[in-house]
Amino acid sequence: MAPDEAALRTDLASTRYRAGEVRGKWKQVGLEFPTTWFRVRAASRPSSPDWFLLKMNCAGYRGIAPTAQLWNGPDGIALAPALRPHSANGLMTAFSDWNQCLYHPIDRVARDHWPGKHADLAWSPDKDVVDYLEVVHGLLHDPEYVVSQAPAGAAYLPGETLEIRSA
Repeated sequence: MAPDEAALRTDLASTRYRAGEVRGKWKQVGLEFPTTWFRVRAASRPSSPDWFLLKMNCAGYRGIAPTAQLWNGPDGIALAPALRPHSANGLMTAFSDWNQCLYHPIDRVARDHWPGKHADLAWSPDKDVVDYLEVVHGLLHDPEYVVSQAPAGAAYLPGETLEIRSA
């Protein structure tokens, strides 16, 4: 097993990662290294899904930041911008259709947009997959997030059973 895959698997087995799963913040639902899929819990919003599927590329992990995007599991494609989380003013910036990644300084692809800025938000070798998942979870719980038209089933890979949030 390559060092980047071994590092990811170690972090996925960590207490820190598992604590997020137990708290219902996220759940790993697939791993075909370097790709891994997570379902990330969203804040309860009217007519919006409980979960979003995140497809993450972890090649070079931990030395290189992952890159990820919201994914439509059944269709096997990036979640359409019209279905992504929106604010009152439109599509949330972090989930924009810019270069098929999370538009945030922690993402490996988007990072170059903030040269010399937001060092506290950028990936570093001391960070792990939990840091990235916490960013996505935080964005999906930000008061700016008001609605998504994504169907609940979009957060599931083919063959998975839909989970319903209890009241």
